[in-house]
Amino acid sequence: MLLAACSSSPTEAPAGAASGAATAPAELPGQALFATNCAICHGPDGKRGLNGAHDLTKSNLNQMGRVYMVTNGLGQMPAFKGQLTPEQIEQVASYSLTLK
Repeated sequence: MLLAACSSSPTEAPAGAASGAATAPAELPGQALFATNCAICHGPDGKRGLNGAHDLTKSNLNQMGRVYMVTNGLGQMPAFKGQLTPEQIEQVASYSLTLK
């Protein structure tokens, strides 16, 4: 163990050490936006259905349909075009398609 402490660089991980082994997997684009804006009704896994929100894992909407829904809203779902940029809306829609 003492040899590892004698590394030439204090920030260098010992050879063979898995960097970030205790950290969570990398976040997908749109995941944080989904957690902040969508999970309250759809749930973190897209299945919640609070306030009449649809189960996103069973939705037949493709990327374009989801972008439209997030942008313009429908029924109980609010429009996010004033709160998120078009790029953020694309990211949230893409992320929602990864939910299983």
